[in-house]
Amino acid sequence: MFCGNCGHQIEDDALFCPNCGAKVEGAPEEPEKQAQQGPAPDSGPAGAKKPPKGGQKKKGSKKPLIAAVIAVVLVFLLAGGGTVYATAGLTMQKDKALSQVEACGFQEYEEQAKAAAEEWKGLGILDVGKKQDVIKELKSVKEDLDDFIGEQMDFYESVDMSEAEEAETESYEKELQAVEQETGNKKPDYPAVKKAFEELDTIVFQYVEPEQELTVDVQQVDASEFPTVRLYVNVEDPATGEVPEDLDSMLFYIEKEDANAEYVRQTVTAANQLNEKEALKVDMVADVSGSMNGSPLDEAKNIMNNFINSVQFEAGDLVELTSFSTGVRLEQEFCDDADLLTQKVNQLFTDDMTSLYDALYTSVERVAAQNGARCVIAFTDGNDNYSNCTQEDVIQVANRYHVPVFIIGIGSVDASRISYIAEQTGGKYYSISDVYSMESIYQEIYEMEKQMYLLEFEDNTGATVDDKANIQVGYHSREYGGECQYSYEPNVLLSAKAATVYEDGPEAVVEKYLKNFPDAVTNNDFSLISDCLKPGSAIYQEQEKYVQRDISERLDSYEITDVAYNGNNNCVVSTRETYYVQVAGKPLQLMTQECQYALENAGGTTWYMTDFVDLKVVSRIKQ
Repeated sequence: MFCGNCGHQIEDDALFCPNCGAKVEGAPEEPEKQAQQGPAPDSGPAGAKKPPKGGQKKKGSKKPLIAAVIAVVLVFLLAGGGTVYATAGLTMQKDKALSQVEACGFQEYEEQAKAAAEEWKGLGILDVGKKQDVIKELKSVKEDLDDFIGEQMDFYESVDMSEAEEAETESYEKELQAVEQETGNKKPDYPAVKKAFEELDTIVFQYVEPEQELTVDVQQVDASEFPTVRLYVNVEDPATGEVPEDLDSMLFYIEKEDANAEYVRQTVTAANQLNEKEALKVDMVADVSGSMNGSPLDEAKNIMNNFINSVQFEAGDLVELTSFSTGVRLEQEFCDDADLLTQKVNQLFTDDMTSLYDALYTSVERVAAQNGARCVIAFTDGNDNYSNCTQEDVIQVANRYHVPVFIIGIGSVDASRISYIAEQTGGKYYSISDVYSMESIYQEIYEMEKQMYLLEFEDNTGATVDDKANIQVGYHSREYGGECQYSYEPNVLLSAKAATVYEDGPEAVVEKYLKNFPDAVTNNDFSLISDCLKPGSAIYQEQEKYVQRDISERLDSYEITDVAYNGNNNCVVSTRETYYVQVAGKPLQLMTQECQYALENAGGTTWYMTDFVDLKVVSRIKQ
């Protein structure tokens, strides 16, 4: 039988519903006092006398006592026991309603259900009405979830897919069918619905006009682990200037031009804001020319130290300190030691001249050899008057390695030339009246870089690391949408401390030569490079003499830029190499050169270097 109040199935002899506590219809009321069992006493023939009142007494009956006990039990059940039964039933209802929503995959509705369930914890056994309210709330959350799913389905079905490719249309119809099937079930698999919605989002949103436009700009490219490519992207709401946080990673997209000049969708394998999730490498460049002497440099030191203390070293951030005056000094290479950096900052001292361009060039090359997001932040209170490099040299190397340069101009400095450097490298120029305004700018730059989005993809176009890439990068949802086009050459600059990249072939020979050459020169030990060179060849004879000179060298970074084959047995390997070089009696220099080496195959995988095809010194910077 079933309860007439709630419909819950109950036992045939039950007095109360175990679900809602209601009295079962047809259950006996409190037993009434009844006469003795058996036939009614015969009144006897007419005129017969009734037994006298004072006649024989019967033994006392126990039935009134039993009836009283039953009555008391019924009252208990109604007042207390029924409540227990009712509470147990309500708990079952609550658990059922909660389980339908709490792991649905739709965060908003999960949170609403959990909040309602929390209210239940504070209720007592007699709070039946309040518990019923909680159950109503949970059922309402589920109804809202189902309504939302219905609205989403209406939206997906309304999208014009007439311009979609056949594969996209098939995926679209497949996911729609999957959702329709699940929502038609008595107990839908909500996580499966959520997954289908995510798939539908990636398909349809490119055919939907977003409500708000986004400005999207690629700032940096890291192809050091090609074919894995990492893009560092600035995303901004142009109306507010704010960077939208927590954009759906599923809705970023990247398309790359293939060999047929067709843009091919790439699989985005990661998409997140840097913030504390990704490391940032910063080269701080400090002007210590004579005009900074005294209180300006003292205040600049305080500001730089405050900045160092705000850096997220625990997230993998690294900071390097470079100073410039008459020359460029590497005060402290990249590290995550705030105390050491502070010590180096406090030891800065002033000199006469201003080698700003040389310092920027040096810092760009230094930070370019680091993986991940990176930038240069420099300040100066004067115009360059001592550099070997030009502003164009700085722009060229910064763009080659996708390094933004931020410059703070203090006082009456001529902004026209240095602001151009910042603008052309994807950085920004700040003009301030005095050094005291620097602190907020340091924080602004740091936060700006930390708000970038990292997009990672696997290049599936068959390109090599040396090929120029044309890409389209964007984000598309109903709320936000924006896209940019960007071209780049990967140009992977490797630190001398980096692990060996090339395992065999002519590149491996050249890499070994580059890494061993400084020690060969510094220690006058030709054997360190001789096995890379063909005995008796022009380069063998030349370098055997060169390593005997009184020179010390240290490789800082290198890049193998090209390998051009002439048949199967000959090739030319092009490189870009940066060394710290000191000739006896002369100042230390940071020298960058571009070289071309001829190589010859000696059988199998064995290659030897045979000659210099070309050697050009790109820059010499006094240290």
